[in-house]
Amino acid sequence: MKKTNIEKISEYKNQYSQLCHASNILKKYDDGQKTDKLLLIIDKYIVFLEGNLNLVGFSDSIIKKRVKLLNDYYNFIHNNGLDNLFSSQGKFRPTILEEFLFLLFKDFVSKYQNALEAKDYLESGSVKAYSNLYIKAKSFEEFVTDPEISVNEKDQDFAIYRKFVLSFNGDKKVKLQVPAVAIEAKTFIDKTMLDGIIAAAEKVKSGNPYSMFVSATETYDVSFGVDPAYSRIDQIYVLRKTTRKAKWSDIAEDVVLRMFHEIKAHLERPWSDVHNRLTQDGVII
Repeated sequence: MKKTNIEKISEYKNQYSQLCHASNILKKYDDGQKTDKLLLIIDKYIVFLEGNLNLVGFSDSIIKKRVKLLNDYYNFIHNNGLDNLFSSQGKFRPTILEEFLFLLFKDFVSKYQNALEAKDYLESGSVKAYSNLYIKAKSFEEFVTDPEISVNEKDQDFAIYRKFVLSFNGDKKVKLQVPAVAIEAKTFIDKTMLDGIIAAAEKVKSGNPYSMFVSATETYDVSFGVDPAYSRIDQIYVLRKTTRKAKWSDIAEDVVLRMFHEIKAHLERPWSDVHNRLTQDGVII
């Protein structure tokens, strides 16, 4: 018996837990939300999802095909007046970009999982990212004899991260997810959102100073007089190269390519090599 598209999506979600947009669609379908229009979206979404899963690798030509699939899906939703079908709290639109980031980097991460035999602890997707540890104790006596260690975490839209398990006091363990790359995925960025992203960059980089922290946004609505260069954000990629109120435009494949290559370069280059910087360039930082 031929499987329905919703059955296919459910199977893909079971195979790849990181498919956050698939999860969003499945929940709305199960809740019976705007079923007729949702079925239209599902028919187009399965083309986007299967098209991406059938692509293998991360060459420029593959990435361009992924971007075309993304634009086809976005444009279908926009051209059929489905942009505001669900409330912003339902996170339908934001999860499209979050899931695309997973699909974009999936094969690159898999390459390192296999090469480093790291499938058990190297992962990508949305995560509660580590920012710092702190000691908990109800008294000085407990601080000395039986302290607890707690972890401050930050909900991260997408990250390439390593899982750690720290042991202390013999049998106590703390689990951490530490990003090497963290991406804030947004449909748009205004000044309030930018302030939040700046704060998030501080938190993530306090947990791993060698991490790369960027934002990928469809549009950008911050005054051009505000320069985020003063912050710890490494880059903001504006995928449509425009503001929110501007005419609808496609996701720009050159911006996606630049984002991918700059993140790839960060992960492939040495993070700390003081000796060579000193002897070759006469600088330390």
